[in-house]
Amino acid sequence: MQAESVIAEPTPSRPKRRDPFEAPDVSGNLRRSSVRGASFMSFSRIAGIGLRFLSTGILARLVTQDSFGLITMTAVISGFLTIFTDVGLTQATIQREQINHRQISTLFWINVALGLLLAAIFAASAPLVAQFYHRSELLTIIPILALSFVFGSLGLQHTALLTRNQRYPLLAGVEVFSSLAGVVVAVWMAKQGGKEMGYWPLVALAVVPAFAKSAAAWIALRWVPSLPSRGNGVKSMVKFGGDVLGFNIMNYFSRQADTMLISKYCGAIPGTFYDKAYNLLLMPVGQINGPLGSVSIPALSRLQKEPDRFRRYFLNSIQLVCSLSLPVISAITLFADEVVRVWLGESWAASATLFRLLAAAALIGGISNPAGWVLISLGMTKRYRWLGFANSVVIVTAFVIGLLLGPKEPGQIGSSQGVATAYSVVMILTFIPYWAWALKDTPVKLRSVLVTMLPPAISCLPAAAVAWWMKGLAAAHANPWLWTIAAMASFGIVYAATLLFGFKKLDFFRRIASEFRSR
Repeated sequence: MQAESVIAEPTPSRPKRRDPFEAPDVSGNLRRSSVRGASFMSFSRIAGIGLRFLSTGILARLVTQDSFGLITMTAVISGFLTIFTDVGLTQATIQREQINHRQISTLFWINVALGLLLAAIFAASAPLVAQFYHRSELLTIIPILALSFVFGSLGLQHTALLTRNQRYPLLAGVEVFSSLAGVVVAVWMAKQGGKEMGYWPLVALAVVPAFAKSAAAWIALRWVPSLPSRGNGVKSMVKFGGDVLGFNIMNYFSRQADTMLISKYCGAIPGTFYDKAYNLLLMPVGQINGPLGSVSIPALSRLQKEPDRFRRYFLNSIQLVCSLSLPVISAITLFADEVVRVWLGESWAASATLFRLLAAAALIGGISNPAGWVLISLGMTKRYRWLGFANSVVIVTAFVIGLLLGPKEPGQIGSSQGVATAYSVVMILTFIPYWAWALKDTPVKLRSVLVTMLPPAISCLPAAAVAWWMKGLAAAHANPWLWTIAAMASFGIVYAATLLFGFKKLDFFRRIASEFRSR
């Protein structure tokens, strides 16, 4: 739902332009606008995951595992620096009730200045990173990858304004175009040069989407920032962004410390196997949480003064997140061997063991992500920052313990098994305390969240039992893949039947489907 500009047009024959600084009206059917928005964003995420699966599958056969390992080493540093490109200012643009052109222009230039600074820092760090990993190739790779900071910073406020005003068709187009551009260029380079091209297709896969996304966002919004100014009320927005940045920094360390430790003490190849396993588990959860988060945070921000609507909206979002993410992670874990063979090939088969060990961590991390939606939309960013700090300290401590006490057997996965096990254990132990702290003094109660999560969680149990039984039958047949596909289908059927009819959630999803079809 878009708010119309209150500024009169110079000629009555021209249509009114949408004001990018006007908050959308949520007095109408909020569920309908959210479902429509989520449908567009889900399309972009599904397209993105499809392109990523396709490109990874192709590049895994054209590019050496060592080249993937080199990019994994750089990703730990570049991903951390990427946090500072935004410094939470896009969330400030989305959450604030009233904004204006001068404020967002100032935020735009702050983002660009940080992008330039971070590019310079990353490029200058190349010798240190190369020495840390003992790989001279990083001296060449890192300066090129640094360009992505500059390109990415140019479109941050444009995409934030598109999100704030719920212009999801344009956002979806921007996301799909940028992903497609990166995949096309990377695959073309790999096809042209083969393995002799080395790591350059993977470098292109990181740099090209940043440029394409910013260019597409400028074309989609057609907003041109003015020069930065003082005294425009941007200080409070920067403080808001600083708290979000604090959480993101801590969260990043907790998500990347495991890969960094494994790559450092076990080698590039074990680090790559671990990284691929965890990313594949997180990828579907990200495709679910991403679209829902992009529509839920703006909507919840508009409902700050209506606690009952705020609570209902959030619980519905949690129900949708859990109903979609829990079966996906469970199925990927159950069929880990088959997924690895199809997606990456036989040479990556060792990743299947890590899939199973990391499953609980990925699952709990995925369904806990919406806790941040509550704190950001209510402006409780100080607690959001400290929540991230405490959680990260516990998780990184678990990584170190897992590395020291885990199995030391040589091979492709080696000590990474201990890290994966420790990660899942600590996520299970901190699940309830994490949610309890996040929801304290908010309109949402912990008990209602847990009750909402139970039906999809319980529905996975009979589905997994039936699928496991059918999967066991596959080994005794001449065509095991046919039985494996049947087992996958049975998982989905049993899960859906249990959730929709056993827990009587059919009406909920029927309403969601009705709103989707109304588009």
